[in-house]
Amino acid sequence: MFKAFHLLGVKLLYPDNLHERAWELAKRFNRPQAYDSHYLALAEILGLELWTADKRLYNTVESDLPRVKWLGNYRPT
Repeated sequence: MFKAFHLLGVKLLYPDNLHERAWELAKRFNRPQAYDSHYLALAEILGLELWTADKRLYNTVESDLPRVKWLGNYRPT
């Protein structure tokens, strides 16, 4: 299974300050789940949009983090 996953070419990223930024975001938005904050921090550090199906997360951060998008608003072009 791991070999098949590895062959997909998925890269694991660990940008500098990822954990520190995730911790700051967790405190700022009162997020109890560590993975939520890591997704937010990674998207911010890489300058990418973060699309989520987690409506609660989206509602919490949407006004302060415009790169976070809710999948319910997705419209194919």
